[in-house]
Amino acid sequence: MRLSRLATFFIALMVLAPASMAREPAGNRNFEAGVEAFIEGDLTRARAYFERARAGCLNTPSLLYNMGVVYFRLGQHDSAEAVFLELLDTPDASLARYNLGLVKRASGQDWAARQWFEQAAGPESPEKLRALALRQLDEPIATGFQAFAGEGYLAATLGYDNNIAGTPDDASSNQAGALVDLFAAGKVFIGAGGLSLQSVAFSRQYHPNTDFDNRYLSTGASWLEDTGAGELTSTVTLAASWFDGDTLEREVRLAALYRPDRCVFGNEGLLSDCSVSGSVSTIEGGSGFSAYDGDLLRLGASAQKAVGNLTLTGQYQLELNDRKDLTTLQEFFSLSPVRNLVWAEARSAVSGRLSLAARGDIRHSRYKDNHQLALGSEVVSERRTDNRLRGTLLAEYRLIDQWMVVAEWSLSENRSTIERYSYSRLEVMIGIEAGF
Repeated sequence: MRLSRLATFFIALMVLAPASMAREPAGNRNFEAGVEAFIEGDLTRARAYFERARAGCLNTPSLLYNMGVVYFRLGQHDSAEAVFLELLDTPDASLARYNLGLVKRASGQDWAARQWFEQAAGPESPEKLRALALRQLDEPIATGFQAFAGEGYLAATLGYDNNIAGTPDDASSNQAGALVDLFAAGKVFIGAGGLSLQSVAFSRQYHPNTDFDNRYLSTGASWLEDTGAGELTSTVTLAASWFDGDTLEREVRLAALYRPDRCVFGNEGLLSDCSVSGSVSTIEGGSGFSAYDGDLLRLGASAQKAVGNLTLTGQYQLELNDRKDLTTLQEFFSLSPVRNLVWAEARSAVSGRLSLAARGDIRHSRYKDNHQLALGSEVVSERRTDNRLRGTLLAEYRLIDQWMVVAEWSLSENRSTIERYSYSRLEVMIGIEAGF
């Protein structure tokens, strides 16, 4: 199996190599001699000529690409990776991503390879290259134990919030402060079937307003099965969240997500992705938060379409809450909203390393029962309805391999029929993240 996969890598590289060689202008003797040596199968001599050409100040994408191919064929994967990474800022970025996937897979880093192949299968890549990348994504994942494989994501962010919101984020504090976010997620695939285990951990700390610190932790298991016309993922999750050091909620969630092989958008479904999802949760509030006891139902749909160099994504989610609600001697607060959320994003790859995105969402919340609010000597009854608009600008710059720097600017505006719940909020964040 290993030999056949390596043979596939070599064939793919050889299919793409001639086009790159043909783009190099004639006149550089070392480069031309390197091409001749490569065609003759003398890779060591080809490498020497290509390195001489570069030492002589030739640094074209064609030279770099062919150096990468030779390094790969010689088993010098670190050198091949370094050269292909240099091509991410050139018109050959799509080809470089594909070859980085080949290098990672040959090095036994299958999940890093998949991330490069997913990028190579994006809308900015030529059709032939997309087809090759999709074929690589269909390859089974192999590990040293042939029983376990995994993937993960890490992120650390520094930021500023000019109107800190509590948890949940339906009210603000009118306080400002710096924040630190830490996020980690991991998934382990078990055996050759569709079973996987996953965990998510998140922490947000405010300075100096530590009363608003919050944490979230979840763990669960998923089962992926091929339905013939698509994929169905079923998940059971146990989750808990904390606010100001106290337990806020404990949740048991059952979820399902269906992703068809072809969507009604795009060119034969190849450039689009769509899904429908649903989940039901039973929630138990912590000590002091028993008003959040109850059930939560979510239904959603999403779609993605490539338009030129843009990737457009849209999502809709319906959320139905049935909570215990909060009752005091004089007042009543409904904690059971019906929410409709519409979310959209436009993302563009400016270069091989830099991508920019703009997001926007509208969330309409209507609470199940009227609030009973004490205003002076009177008790006022009013139904709470909120409309929140949020806009986000995002920039991502790839440093090396899977590491990226991310900058984000987000502005939220919430308008409520009950004035105390109306607020504006600005968040500015910068951080680093990595997938592996």
